[in-house]
Amino acid sequence: MIILLSTINLNAQQMLTQDRSSHFAKMALKCIQQEYPNKPGEVLGSDRDVKPVREYRPAFYGCFDWHSSVHGHWMLVKLLKLHPGMPEAPAIRAAVGSNLTAENIALEVNFFLDSNNKSFERTYGWAWLLKLAEELHTWEDPQARIWESALQPLSDLISSYYIAFLPKLVYPIRVGSIPTLPSGWHLRWIMPVQRKIRILKQSLWRGPGIFT
Repeated sequence: MIILLSTINLNAQQMLTQDRSSHFAKMALKCIQQEYPNKPGEVLGSDRDVKPVREYRPAFYGCFDWHSSVHGHWMLVKLLKLHPGMPEAPAIRAAVGSNLTAENIALEVNFFLDSNNKSFERTYGWAWLLKLAEELHTWEDPQARIWESALQPLSDLISSYYIAFLPKLVYPIRVGSIPTLPSGWHLRWIMPVQRKIRILKQSLWRGPGIFT
């Protein structure tokens, strides 16, 4: 099974030519800094929480909703890793660089620390956030180190939320939407630091069927 999945992944990347990558990059570049239309999805605690999305989630405010913005950033990073000389490379670096700053991520962290929104985008959006962190972590590029460092507080927080949440489950969640466990669990090996994988496995594995 591992060999099969690796072969499928390799074939998919071989099919992702520079021209095709440019097509997908243009799609993500069009939306990651486009705030509206927007489906915020958070829980409001008071009148003070009614504000433009870019003010409290300034890194991932585009692409209609949070998880789409996150995996839009992941796709841009992935495509740039595959084709560093693609025509869209300067635009990708500029757009991702302006969003993934320490200041912006600090506000994203504050949003997730709010008691009303600790479960926001669990688990699908969480998985994509950690996938973005992993993609940056495995990219030997000076700018990737800057972005990874900026993203680290949020990826650490989401990792801790995962570790706290998954051991509490006593049955699989298969509702067919964002909370569905396989939607996040199939990306379980993407923790940005290897030691977190060991912690996660030790904390979570409680028997067959829970995460499938």
